[in-house]
Amino acid sequence: MPIQPLPQPTRLIGGEGIGSYAPRAAARNRSSVEDIETALRESGLLTTSKARAHPQRLQAWRELGALYETAFTAPEIVAGNWVIDRPACIQCSAGVRSTGKRPEWGWVCVRHKRWLDGKQISLQAFPEALAAERHLRRVLVPRGVVVESPVMRLAEECAIVGISRATFEERASRVTYPSPPLLIYPETVRMARLLTRRSFLDLVCDPGVPGRQRRFLVEGEVTRILPGERDTEAWRAVNRVWAMVTDLSDLIRDAALVDRLPEDTQYNVLRLSRFVVERPVEPVEGVPTFGW
Repeated sequence: MPIQPLPQPTRLIGGEGIGSYAPRAAARNRSSVEDIETALRESGLLTTSKARAHPQRLQAWRELGALYETAFTAPEIVAGNWVIDRPACIQCSAGVRSTGKRPEWGWVCVRHKRWLDGKQISLQAFPEALAAERHLRRVLVPRGVVVESPVMRLAEECAIVGISRATFEERASRVTYPSPPLLIYPETVRMARLLTRRSFLDLVCDPGVPGRQRRFLVEGEVTRILPGERDTEAWRAVNRVWAMVTDLSDLIRDAALVDRLPEDTQYNVLRLSRFVVERPVEPVEGVPTFGW
């Protein structure tokens, strides 16, 4: 016996998970998730445990909301990186607050020029962040890089310790409610692009290349992203990138001694290099629903 849709339909916001959708749909129908699921169990229409992501529970809420079969199917992992739940753009969702997984997005809604973390402020006066988001979607997404992945966290750390204070303060004057992740977003994306670029990884991580040559390349590339202005401390970022490089080159050397492929569980970037057998990056499938 099929489950009948709830009287008041609730539209699904793109990438939204059941943990966000179910409470909204229940509230719109003047009920609660617990009451609705209890009624389904008593009618024999839901027989599973209360596991949040059990397939039967997901299907039940698809039927309750008269949703597409693709609802609640946003990937949990992309190319070995966990995909986190994040707030939807409040303008895309017409004022509805929800969370979901959008691995093909960074922290910016390009359509509405809004920062998606915290207070979702306007980026009209900070076009550099919009440009960075476009680069992220065009370059990093195909590489399987998602927000809060290890390489993005490292890139952000490099940007925050190396950016010019004058640049930081000038950008802060252009936005309301400035936050460090927002103000360094352009450099974060550029750094992540560098750290996942195959030509860069193939050379700087090669234990057969002299260390001085590899260090020189790291310094040159990082300084290009964080120019040597008077109050810039790019050397701090260089040291962090160099730490990653030495970790990976040691990993490659040790793996070669036992004739194995290196397992890069810390940074998850060697999968993009010649040191690991190439595998296709997992496709990021869109959700054909009301998007954000």
